[in-house]
Amino acid sequence: MKGIDTLKFLFSLVVVWIHTGVGNLGGLTPWAVPFFFLVSGFFLFGKLFDEPDRAARSARTGAWWRKILRLYLLWSLIFLPFAIIGFANDHLAPVKAVGVYLRNLLLVGENYLSWPLWYLLGLLWAGAIIWLADKLRLPFWVLCLLAVLLVLLPRILNLENNDLYVKLFKTTRNGLFLGFPVMVLGGLIRRILPPMKNWDAGSWQQKTALNFRFLSTHIYLSHMIWGGLLILIWGFERSLLFWAVTCAISIVTGLLIRPADRLVKFLYGRTYRT
Repeated sequence: MKGIDTLKFLFSLVVVWIHTGVGNLGGLTPWAVPFFFLVSGFFLFGKLFDEPDRAARSARTGAWWRKILRLYLLWSLIFLPFAIIGFANDHLAPVKAVGVYLRNLLLVGENYLSWPLWYLLGLLWAGAIIWLADKLRLPFWVLCLLAVLLVLLPRILNLENNDLYVKLFKTTRNGLFLGFPVMVLGGLIRRILPPMKNWDAGSWQQKTALNFRFLSTHIYLSHMIWGGLLILIWGFERSLLFWAVTCAISIVTGLLIRPADRLVKFLYGRTYRT
């Protein structure tokens, strides 16, 4: 969808803005990652709504979940050197560092300079709930009620101030209390809109929008590699220049690897060809 791909690209630049610490960008920054959850829910539920066969629905959800799991493990491995540097800077004992890393890998989704990865872990948690709900044949309205409950639950239980919860999960900004509800909202929007087969996907969609789609994914997942290197090698501090340089390097590297279908598929789970 032309508009969605353009927004994804713009919001990927906002995510870089968040992680380079420039500022709040007029209140826009809190909505950047939730937008990606919204889009993921829009398309995942679209596949489920368009498939009446239960076995096929389960296969689609399972294939989607395994793809996200592979991406999460791969990018966690790519960002692993940063985590090791972070543990060394904090002078953590090796055993404790391994425990903290595994806790972050399974429950939090980020370590030192790998902040973008919590989105992938959030997709895994949210996708597991969606898969289970579909296996149990729960109607979509039940998922909507569950989403509302999960939005309210952290406030009702005051989880952000619960020592045990914070020790394990650090924050309620995760796939359970944010990712799943926003993905369900995306599914609700998808259900309200007309069937996708009636949407125009002209030449602009097939060319420019696909480039935006790829760049948004590349920028989101890779920008802290470049940002982290800028911090570690040149000592960049939070500034507009830091954001601009990180964005520029992310876009240029994306354009350079764009024609390499095998590399793109390995890193991002798919190619971006018409």
